[in-house]
Amino acid sequence: MLTKMKKNNKILALLALALPSLTSCINEDLSGCGTDFGLTYNVRLRTNLRSTLYGELSAPAEQAVAERLAQALGGVFTDHASDLDLAFYTGEAPAHREAHEMDGSSATYTIYLPSADYNHLAIANAGAEPQVSVEGDAYSALCLRQAPADTIDSHSSGVFAARRQLRVADAGGSFNVDLYMQNSAVALVIDLNGHQLTDIHGSLSGMASAFAVADSTYSFDRNTVIRASRLDDGQGRVALYAACFPSREAPLQLSPVGRGLQAIQQGRLLGGAAPSPRERAGGEASSLYQFVVYTTENGSITESTLSVSEPLRAGDIKVIKARIGDGGQVVTDAPEVGVSVKLDWKPGGDHDIEI
Repeated sequence: MLTKMKKNNKILALLALALPSLTSCINEDLSGCGTDFGLTYNVRLRTNLRSTLYGELSAPAEQAVAERLAQALGGVFTDHASDLDLAFYTGEAPAHREAHEMDGSSATYTIYLPSADYNHLAIANAGAEPQVSVEGDAYSALCLRQAPADTIDSHSSGVFAARRQLRVADAGGSFNVDLYMQNSAVALVIDLNGHQLTDIHGSLSGMASAFAVADSTYSFDRNTVIRASRLDDGQGRVALYAACFPSREAPLQLSPVGRGLQAIQQGRLLGGAAPSPRERAGGEASSLYQFVVYTTENGSITESTLSVSEPLRAGDIKVIKARIGDGGQVVTDAPEVGVSVKLDWKPGGDHDIEI
């Protein structure tokens, strides 16, 4: 009997020790409990595609190509997202992740998490874009990365991302999260100018290869060539276009006083005379990205390299108007675009090398 009482007392003691942990979610301290809260996601476009195209291609003869471009790029510049990847972090450490089918421009979800402060990252439409994948687990490592190939096709969907700090309190609450487009596009509209070309194609280079979601920065660690798509309006105009990640930003331009102070400071650091502006810049400033076009006329191939000094930013479309010159080269009057030409260009071939 005494032994049985001792066992019962031991069980009661263990229950007494466990009771505080079992009831911690119904006392005044709710810090370890979970709560439901609402998150509403909205897809935001920076550019109205049709307004931009019809504004840039406003001449009556350009309306047909503007409409065809609007149709071709409509799947990229749209506020409709098909999928959503949600990641929550405490500091750098992953705390929770889930995926949803968004299927719209706005959606609301109820999330259950312990009450805490979270760093939140969201990515939309990455599953719909075959040229982009989501990589990384830690907060600062999560990124959108372009396919690691030398040459890829144009993006076919807009890809969106957001970041927000969330304070999930015991009483729940609701938050709005805006998703912004992280890719962009370039359209080169060419007036054939009476030339009978047997072929015309092109590609973009100099664009970003990845996007870090947490700090909204682009990486240029791989120079992937983006193969441009082509359309004809049937009225003597051709458009070469490609959707891709943005270009680099233009270098910061100093005022004359700023350049002078920089030269003096560099001279002091080097222990000698300050270098000239040309020496500091390493020669002529390079372009931010290039659009290379190959035209074939009468069996001769002409390579035209359009070097653009104006940055292409996320969510934007750049329209460049051009025409075919007498030698089959691409000519443009756009002041931010320089053109270099190789007439009678010969493609590289395979050669047998004696060993």
